[in-house]
Formats: sequence, structure tokens, C-alpha cells
Amino acid sequence: MNVSSANQYLDVLGQLNLDELNIQQAFDYYRARYQQSNSAQAFVANSAIIDDDIKQRDFIGYCDRTMGKHIPKTKTYEGAAIRGSLQRSGLVRASGHELFRGCVVFPMYHENGNVISAIGYRVGRIRFSDKAIVYWRKPEPNAFVDVGMSFAKELIREQAYH
Repeated sequence: MNVSSANQYLDVLGQLNLDELNIQQAFDYYRARYQQSNSAQAFVANSAIIDDDIKQRDFIGYCDRTMGKHIPKTKTYEGAAIRGSLQRSGLVRASGHELFRGCVVFPMYHENGNVISAIGYRVGRIRFSDKAIVYWRKPEPNAFVDVGMSFAKELIREQAYH
């Protein structure tokens, strides 16, 4: 590989957003699970709370709580990176539980093809702590940095006044 092609490779690599990639792969996984689940498809077809126009979408998914079994363990670098990415995005909780567990998922896409939000409808039994409808919105870029910096500034101001 010459210097020019190496620089082009690094430029392309720098443009990749791994969090975006992991989010997309999660929704692709949910879509594959929906296509294999007769019960999830029947729920969508028979549900009175899901609008008919939404039922016709191509990218319907189903979170059957199996995705974590297909991601490498947290003890590995790859697994830690993927799971951390999904936690930062809000799709997986710190406990490892998926946000949409037990839900049929309807993602919304930006014109560039990236998932920007999703709504999930819980299938079957709804536990006391669960919501029947789950909403998710992809965090804005640098949202964690902005929140962390404002929190740090607030702490500094509090220390200055005491």
C-alpha cells in the first residue's frame, strides 16, 4: 500500500461512525427476527393500536431478547465496544437488557438511510415496570459531551459559591 492509498484509507476510516454502524446492525437484527417470528407478525396484523399505514412498512423488527447472545462478551475488546456503543445510544441498558425487549419495533429513517428513532409495541405480557409502548430517539452527536460539560460547569459553580 503506497502513502497515497494509505491516506485515502485513513480518511475513509475516519468517516465511519461505529455507533451508527452498531445501531444499524441492531435494527437489522430485529428485522431478521421479525421475519422469522409468526407470533410477532400476527401481533402486528391483528393489533388495533398500530396504525394500518405503519403495518405496511418494510423495516419492521422484533426484539426477542436474543441479540445479546450474538454479540461477543463484554470481556473482549470487540464485545465491550459494541455493547458500550449500544448503551451510549440507549438501545441497551447498563444491565444488558435491550430497551425494546419483547417489542415489535418500527424504526424511522433519515433520508441518508440512518435510523433516527423508533417506536416499539410490547407483545404479550406486560410487566408492572414495563411500558406498553416504548419510544427511542438516537442521541444527537456530541450529546454526551455537552451534558457532561454542563454538569461539570454546574459542579464548579456550586464549589465556587460555597
